[in-house]
Amino acid sequence: MNHQATDVIIYTKNPLSDDQFSEVARQVKTIDGVLRFERSQQKPNFIMVAYRAGQTRAIIILNKLTRLGFNASLVGI
Repeated sequence: MNHQATDVIIYTKNPLSDDQFSEVARQVKTIDGVLRFERSQQKPNFIMVAYRAGQTRAIIILNKLTRLGFNASLVGI
């Protein structure tokens, strides 16, 4: 099984409030393999997620945000 750490950037159309970010971070971190979920201080629409590629995929993380009602898209890995 591949346990290599991978990073992905997720763009949200509207920046998440502090409360929204905390709740989304809590839920995303329940996904097996997610290591970090951080918001850019300079560009709050961008969220960097580090995860183990052998345990989850970027699309699963993105789907979690969209199911929570946020307009989000993958920017890059």
